[in-house]
Amino acid sequence: MKAVLIQAVLVLLLVSCAKDSVGVDEYGNIQGRVIDSETGEGIGSVNVTTTPPTVAILSENDGSFTISEAPVGSYTVQARKPGYINNSVSVTVGEWKSVRADLLLEPEEEELPAENNVLQANVSSWYNAQSGDSSFVEVEYSIENISERTDVSEYEIYFEIETGGETFYFDAAGTDLKVDQKSFGEFRKYIRSETASDVIIDNTWFSDGSEDDSGSN
Repeated sequence: MKAVLIQAVLVLLLVSCAKDSVGVDEYGNIQGRVIDSETGEGIGSVNVTTTPPTVAILSENDGSFTISEAPVGSYTVQARKPGYINNSVSVTVGEWKSVRADLLLEPEEEELPAENNVLQANVSSWYNAQSGDSSFVEVEYSIENISERTDVSEYEIYFEIETGGETFYFDAAGTDLKVDQKSFGEFRKYIRSETASDVIIDNTWFSDGSEDDSGSN
């Protein structure tokens, strides 16, 4: 009788251990893709993690990722990458099954000063000129108001004239440049006995007539 009881107890213990072992071995996979919300393209090298924690991995070049052998249960899958707003999704992993966890990441907007993208100035042409022993550079330029809503009441353009030796500077000014309006100008700059090698626009300034009205590009 005692032997039968002992055998029964052993059987129960074995069954209990077997159940515990099965519980430990219950896994599934999490598969997904990280996608740019604006372009629809996959994003590579995104840091993908889970809560509760499993493993931390990086997405492939096409944005795909796989977290293998995640214990059965519920997870929050997070995606993080500089230049994008973090995002996450919730999934439930089933025994020996794969669950999808696709994530859309929205690019962070670059904060630019309000005065940027108002004026676009270009050097149209330039050439060296000689008058006796004096050297000059003749410059033609254009400036355009490329903003969507800012009318410019006055503006200045700062030029640099490079030579093999000294660098010379010139400022040109103008007024009343409406949205989408373009203006042309020219100037002659004395550069002693030097020869200009390049004429570039270093910066621009403008005013829209308001109290806090100055800006630069």
